[in-house]
Formats: sequence, C-alpha cells, structure tokens
Amino acid sequence: MDITELQVAAASKVASRVYAGLITRNEGIAILVEGHGINSASASDFIADYKYLMNGKELKRTMSAPAMNYFLEQILVEHGAKGLAQALMSLRLHIEYYEGQSETNMLKMRDVAEKFKTILLEQQSTSTPEQAFDEAVSRALRDPQERRLQRIAEADKVPQVVQSQATGFARNPDIVAETLYRAAGICHKCKRNAPFKRAKDGTPYLEVHHKVQLVHGGEDSLENAMALCPNCHREAHYG
Repeated sequence: MDITELQVAAASKVASRVYAGLITRNEGIAILVEGHGINSASASDFIADYKYLMNGKELKRTMSAPAMNYFLEQILVEHGAKGLAQALMSLRLHIEYYEGQSETNMLKMRDVAEKFKTILLEQQSTSTPEQAFDEAVSRALRDPQERRLQRIAEADKVPQVVQSQATGFARNPDIVAETLYRAAGICHKCKRNAPFKRAKDGTPYLEVHHKVQLVHGGEDSLENAMALCPNCHREAHYG
C-alpha cells in the first residue's frame, strides 16, 4: 500500500515526538496505526528512520524520496542547520549502503540529498551568530511548551563561553522562547503591552533580560530571566 502525503506528515510529527521523549515508541506506533492507517511495520520504520537521521547514523530501512524530502524539511524547521547536517550525513550513509547492497543508483534520493546540501551551504555561508540564535529562538517558540520545558530541565544552567573578537555567552534559545511565551506580550516591569510587533511574524516585541547578568555569573535559567520592553530593558542596564 502506498503511503500518502498526509500519512508521511503524520509519521514525521509522531516520530519527532518519540525522538523528543514526549511519547514512547510503542505509543507512536499505535497513533500511526490506529489514527492514520499506517501498518505497524511502516510506522516502526518511520520512527526508527527519524532517530537515525537526527543522530547522523546509517539507516538501512528505506523510505520514498518524497517522504525523505518531507522529513528533511521538517528537521530543518525544527532543528535548524545543525539538525539538517546530521540528517544529511545519515542520508549519504544510507545511499552508500543501499547502492552497495542492490547495485543500483538511487537517483531520486541523491537529488534530495543534493537539494538539501545546497540549502545547508547557503544557510551556513550567510548566517551570522546573531541570526542563528534568532532562528533557534523562533524554532523553540514553534515547539510545544512541554518539549521546550523538557529541554530546559535537561540543559546546563551555566552557559558555554564562546570566543569571537570579544567574549560572549552561548545562550539557551529555549530560555528566551519560554520567557517570551510566559510574558504573553506584557513587560514584566512596567506591566504595559509590548510597544510594537515584529514585522516578520507579528509577535509582540519584548527583550529577555537576565536579572543577574551572565558576565557577573548569573545563570541562564528561567528563574534569572524576564521579558522587558526596550525602555525598561535599557533602564535595567543603564538607569
């Protein structure tokens, strides 16, 4: 039985939830079988393939080129360039394995790999650290709150130090996203609505401030973060 586009979309979503630990593998299989009409073997393969893609490991169970294309699109949306790079490594290993076993060329799958290789190279060549962080915050805001909170619970509260021309900190985008989500467009200090909305997505513009600054040893944690309007944020630093 051919897998439909809607079934592929459902498989990608469920596999992502299994990978994130939000549901078990067996629960994911049951959802796909009972709710979307996918047979249990295919459901199991989709979930396993997603895990291999995310870990950059060789996957041996094949899927159609359109399904692979959809999975990579969603990985890029949810996990950015880093996740896509891992998935492409897995796909290349899969192509080499499958072509070696069957003595055939996976031309359609190679086309998918080339398409996303180009996308990855473009993102890596044009993205600044600030842009990459903003993109990571946007992805974190699109995630379900339960997934974001799970990552926060597992993350190190002491931020990693990164070196450029000046010393900075690798902030946790989930902390920024969750702080903005909880603020719901209201400044923590003056209690007023955000002064304007972002042109790119219409969300209220607030800035995340650390009560104890990171440079002074403050934690990158929800307890140490608040969402402020630009005026209150400047006052907190310079007022």
